[in-house]
Amino acid sequence: MEEIVTTEQAEHVIALLAVALPIAGLIVGALLGIVRRRLGRLLLVGLVCGLVGPAVWALWRMYDGIVGAYGLDSVRGLLTNLALFVGIGLAVGVGVGLVRRRLWRGNGEPASPSSE
Repeated sequence: MEEIVTTEQAEHVIALLAVALPIAGLIVGALLGIVRRRLGRLLLVGLVCGLVGPAVWALWRMYDGIVGAYGLDSVRGLLTNLALFVGIGLAVGVGVGLVRRRLWRGNGEPASPSSE
């Protein structure tokens, strides 16, 4: 039976996104920054959002390497992927929470622009 989406096709799409998303993030961040007169901060936010593309590519490579080493239906591979992705998810969640707490007040308003 033939696969609907091959591994090579998935890798090609993920590689394209890894290149395109940071560029798109910078463009959107710059446009919003110009409109809202906060170019520095929104350009950085756009870049960080765009870095999701390379992050997904790196996670895909790790997942594919683990599956390639242990097999798709291996309990050891499943537990390794589970531990890896839970650890990465916790680290990203804590990091985002710390950045949000530092950049935003409790009422949803941005912190004073003196830090820009």
